[in-house]
This record gives sequence, C-alpha cells and structure tokens, in this order.
Amino acid sequence: MRKLRRLVRYGIWCMAAVVFMELAAGGSGLVAGSSALAYVSPAGLATPSQTVPAGEGDGVELSLSVSDYRLSRSDRPKERVDSLKKGGTARLTVTVTGNSSLKDIKKGDLVVSRRRDGYQTDGQPSVKVVSDRGEPLEFQVTFPKITYTGGDTAFHFQVRKKGSSSGTILAVKLDETEQASAGSSRKGRSRGGTGGQPAVKIERTGTGTPLEPGKTQSYTLKLTNTSRDTDMEDLTVVFNPAPPLYLSQDTNSHIVGRLRAGQSAEVKVTLKAGQDLAGVPQALDVEFRYTYDADGQQTSGTVSQKVMIPTSETSLPGQPFVRVSHTREAEAVRPGEEFHTVVRLENTGAGPVSNLILTVDPSEQIALMDPVDTYFVGRLEPGKTAEVPVRLKASQDLAAAPSQLVGVGLKFDYDSGKGTVSGTQTGRIVIPAAGGKGISASLTPNLIIRSYSYGGSAQAGQVFDLSMEIVNTSKNIPVENILMSLNTGEGLSINESSNTIYIPSLAPGAAEKRTVRMQALFQSKLQSPKVEISFKYEYMDHRERKQNTTAETIAIPVYQPDRLEVRPPSFPDGVREQEESPLSIFYNNKGRGQLFNMEAKLEGDIKALEKEVSVGNLEPGKTGTIDFIVIPEKAGPFRGQVRITYEDEAMNQKEIMVPVEFQAEEAPPPVQELSPLPEESRRGKGLPLLLAAGCLTAGCGGMALAVYRRRAGNRKGDREGAFSREMTDGWEPWEEREEERDEP
Repeated sequence: MRKLRRLVRYGIWCMAAVVFMELAAGGSGLVAGSSALAYVSPAGLATPSQTVPAGEGDGVELSLSVSDYRLSRSDRPKERVDSLKKGGTARLTVTVTGNSSLKDIKKGDLVVSRRRDGYQTDGQPSVKVVSDRGEPLEFQVTFPKITYTGGDTAFHFQVRKKGSSSGTILAVKLDETEQASAGSSRKGRSRGGTGGQPAVKIERTGTGTPLEPGKTQSYTLKLTNTSRDTDMEDLTVVFNPAPPLYLSQDTNSHIVGRLRAGQSAEVKVTLKAGQDLAGVPQALDVEFRYTYDADGQQTSGTVSQKVMIPTSETSLPGQPFVRVSHTREAEAVRPGEEFHTVVRLENTGAGPVSNLILTVDPSEQIALMDPVDTYFVGRLEPGKTAEVPVRLKASQDLAAAPSQLVGVGLKFDYDSGKGTVSGTQTGRIVIPAAGGKGISASLTPNLIIRSYSYGGSAQAGQVFDLSMEIVNTSKNIPVENILMSLNTGEGLSINESSNTIYIPSLAPGAAEKRTVRMQALFQSKLQSPKVEISFKYEYMDHRERKQNTTAETIAIPVYQPDRLEVRPPSFPDGVREQEESPLSIFYNNKGRGQLFNMEAKLEGDIKALEKEVSVGNLEPGKTGTIDFIVIPEKAGPFRGQVRITYEDEAMNQKEIMVPVEFQAEEAPPPVQELSPLPEESRRGKGLPLLLAAGCLTAGCGGMALAVYRRRAGNRKGDREGAFSREMTDGWEPWEEREEERDEP
C-alpha cells in the first residue's frame, strides 16, 4: 500500500507539471504543434507625449507678459532686422510667459488676434509652446509678416483662451523701428513740407463791453495760424488771469485741435472783475500749446501772449485816473528796426495831478534807445493830455509773435481832500510787430542711432564689434563737442575701451560711424540685453550757444552656444536576423541653454518598428537615450545613419549625423515541433488532455516501480546502467522518508 500511495502521488505531480507547461505555452497551441508569436513592447523605449484632457484647466486665469521679441526678415527668418523704416516689413516672433503650466493650457487653447496700431500684418500668427510640462507656461507667437505704417512704435496683440470672450492685450515696443517715422507719418498734413514754428495771432472780436468791478463779462477771441505752410496739431488755449481778473468758467483751458496754416478759430472766455478793479485796461495772459511737423519730426511748441481787456473808467476813491495810449506812423515793426512812438497821457479824473512822472519798462524784444527811462511831465489838468516821445528798437531776434508789450508806470501827486498824497498807476502799451521767422526758437537738433550691427549673432562668451551710425537729424544746425556714452545692462560688457566716445562735430544731416568692441556674457536663459546710449552736445542758436542731451536704447540678443554630446549607438542584446533588437544612442545636453524640438530619424535599408522618434525639449544637463527597435530580415552587415535635428535658443536649425554599423547574426535552428494529434483527439478539449496526462503518469509510475523493485532485490550487486543509477539516486531519500512515515 505504501508503494501504491507513493506511485499515485508521483503521478499527480507529473500531471500538474504537464498542465502547467500547457498553460505556459498558450493552451491548445502546443497540442496542435503550432508556434504562436506574441509581441511585447520593450519597456522604456517609447515616451509618448502626454496631453491634457479637453476642458481641463478651463478655470485657470491667464496672466501673461512679454519677455522678449525678435525681428527677422520675412523671407529669411534666420537673418535679423536691425532697422525697420516706414513701409518696411519684417517677421516678428514674441516670447510670452504666463502664470499657468502645460497641465493647464495646451497649444490649441490659445487664440491670437491683432489690435489696431501703426502696423499691418499679413498671414495668420502661429503659436509654439517652448516650456516643458509642469514648468511655467512659455510660448512664442510668430507673425510671418508685419509692415510698419508710421506712428506709434508699439505692436499690440491679444491672447485669449479658446471659448473665452476676454483675453490679455500685450504690447511690444520695437526698438528697431525708426522714431523719425512717427513724425514723418504726419508730413502730409502740412501744405508745403516742413517749415518753421507756426505763430498764433490772437485778437478780440467786436467792441466788447468794458468790465466793471464785481461784474462778469464774456469775450470772444479770434485765433489765427499765421504760418503759410505748417499746421498746428492738438492746439490747446490756456487762460491765466491775474487779480483783479478771475475766470468765471469751469476750466482755464480750451481745446481747439487742429488749426491749419492760415486758418482761424474762435474761443470764448468769461471773466469776473474784483471789487478793486481800477479803470485801466487789464492784461489777460494766454498760452498756446501745440505740436507741429519740423524736419520730419513731431515737435512741441508753446507761445504766450496777452489780450487787453477794457475796463470802465473809474478810479479809486479820491484818486484821479490817467489814461495811457500811444501812436506811431508805421503799422508794425520789423526785426532790428529802430522806431519812435508817442506815449499819450490823458487825465480823466475830476482833479488835477502834479509832479507827473512817466517810466518806460522795455522788454527783451523791444529795447529803449533814449538815454533815460524816466520822463518828467509835470502838472496835468483834468481833461487835458500830454504827449511824451519815446525812441525804441526791435531786437534782431524778434519773435514770431504779432505784438510786443512795453510796460509803463506813472507817479503823481493829487489832492485827496485831506491833503496832498501820492498816487501810482501801471499799464502796458502794445507795439504791433511784423514778427521774425521764428529763428529765436530754432528747432533743437537731435542725435539718433539710425542703424547698428553686431555681426549677425552674439554668442555668450564671445567678443564682437558693435557698429553704430550716428545721425544729426537737423537740416540746418550743426552740433559740436559730442560726448557719446554707452551703458550696458546685464549680459553685455565693453571690452578693451572706454564707455565714452568723443565726436568733434556733425554737420546738418551728416552721419558718422563708430565701433565699440563688446563681449557677450553667459546668462541663465536667452535674453536681449539693452544698451543705453546717451548724447551730450552743443549747438549754436544764432549767437547763443546751447546744450542738449538725447538718449536711445538698442537691444542685442545673446544666445548660449549649444553643446549636445551624442555617443555611438549600442546594441545591448546583440542583433539577429528576424528578431527585434534594440538600438540605443546616448545623448547629453552639456550646454547652458535649452534645446528645442529634438527629433531623430533612422536612415538605411532596414526594417524597424519606428524609424522616427520625437525627443522634445532638452533642459541644460539633461541626459537620455534615443531608442529604435530594428528587425533585420537577413544575416549580414548593415550600414546606415541616424539623423538628429534640433533648434538652439536662437531658433537656428542644427543637425547631427550618427553612423550606424552592425553585423546581424543568423537565427538559431528552430526547435523541432511535436507531431500534431489527429483532429478527433483535439475535439475533447480538456478531457482528452487529462486522460493522456493520466496515462503518461501511470506509465511513468509503472516504470518507476519496476526500477525500485530491481534495486530492492539487488541493492549491493548490479550498478551498471546509468539510467538505474540516476533514478535510484533521485528516489532513495524520498523512499526512506516514506518508509519512516509509514512505520507505526
């Protein structure tokens, strides 16, 4: 019985082993004798890009800002544009950063639209995400062709999420755009090109009711642009009354807008007189602020004039009033002209004045030619007049104003009823002037950087020459003693020279080139460092020497040199014909800059699961492998290559060729297959299999029993068969254990 139980146990073990082999081999495939090939993708050889499900991140609010931009040629994107004139075209690439990450925003979620400004665009803008997943959002918006039409140099566009009605409006100030274009865009507004500073003539219309103490009165003023060829833009009239005159309206300014050359406009002003108003005409100060086109640039101008406001002829209590006026033969004086005028004094009071003294107070534009400025008149009876001739001369630099004012003062004694007291009066007489050509307010010459170059590219760590063309924008005024200073920001430094350049002089409209040797410094990321350039110089405004300063800023993009290391390919498991074999290429980004859009393509006459692999973006220091699965169709040598392409921080396309050579070995001989069973034997599914396993188990058990008996009968005798020795060595310990268990 013990032997029978051992035999049954051994048969059960053999049957379990057969069933396990069947399950591991794929079931009925082994029974049928056919071989089945199951493909399992090697782990770690593919890294599919992850995408955000639609709708994810819809609640994230976009906060965007412009970090950098690049102007390049529309037909050659790799060539940078250093100067963009009016009517010029370029390709604009703007780098935008945000507060979200790629898990919140996808490329397709961003919609870009334009805003109206001084540029026109052709073609649809494209969006390219340059940040990796999990990092702050950074993408580039490329406008394939923009045209500068003049005016504002800022380029505006809007970025919003798809499905959202609102977005973020971004503005990019293009430093390469010539500032002169902003002024020349309005050149067509003037009739006759560029001219001098326009002058404004102001006069009261109508008779005008005299202003009385404590009363309010409105006056209409007529403004005339006396220039023949220059329009006035954005004209604003500002009233500045002084006591005893006060404004009786909401504001002291009045906006006229454009006033063309030779045209006129009317404005109204409402004044209120104080109770201390004397019976002498009062002067109302009027200031004009405007812009005009001068030498192709939009320039600001200001002019101040006075308007005489009539008052009722009253006098302070007890004091007589002396009216002041003047007469001269000519209508208007010209620059440098010497002339005579007669100051007329009339006593309009009820009592006489004595010891009357006239004092003349000339201005900068009108000089007094008499040896003294004080004239003694003496006694002046009520209703009587006295005339005092005065010799004057207009300045050679007579301003373009239509009139000039000369101050007068009166001192006299009169009887106040309680004794003789002193009285005073002040006033101004108006001298009509033909006006000069505005040369006293000469246009200030400006110095600008018309163009600059730095060799096409500035690579971190390298030294390059910065060439600049300096231009005097004035057409008639030279500049002298020019000091040009350069102030470099982070990312640039001046090499082997001072930051100050001296230029003796520049003639009107002249240009001169200067070169400064500079070095680009290493930075944490791609930037366009700024160079602030300031000019300090002198020029002659006729006989007066003046100083002026101007400043400009230029940008120089500095990119990090790429150092991508690629090693020869390796074949970890060898290569055999008709078998899948991994091909790995190790890479390491040793540079300080990021690499973008890295791709690899296997070239050659060989079969592979995928011949193109997208690696993506590589941060500094990132390592990895590019993996292919090749399947040689026959044994023998293979020669091909892997073409690796990527973009550096300056968006330059780079390419690396990696040769691939290997010897494919022959496949091992196939394993001999079992003869297939008859069709009828396979129809019983699992039951025939179990029966066959049982029979096999019983046969093996009988054989084992026979051997066992032979060994038990002749344990010390026959040991000849190798098969008997093996079977005995393997079963003897088991038999001993079983015998020990069966003993009572």
